[in-house]
Amino acid sequence: MKDFDPSAPAILHDRISDTIIAWTGDEAAAFRRSSVAQDDGSVAWNGFVFDGWGNVLGG
Repeated sequence: MKDFDPSAPAILHDRISDTIIAWTGDEAAAFRRSSVAQDDGSVAWNGFVFDGWGNVLGG
């Protein structure tokens, strides 16, 4: 997650719910302000634990 750009559209994997979340980038400022990097490379934010991401085609 260290290379994830929260201002760009992406798909994120939430470890807690084991689901894919569509990320639009609209909450980039809030993510940068309050996300917490975990020792295992994941990022906790707003009730999610994101442990993987991918670019959205065309986004």
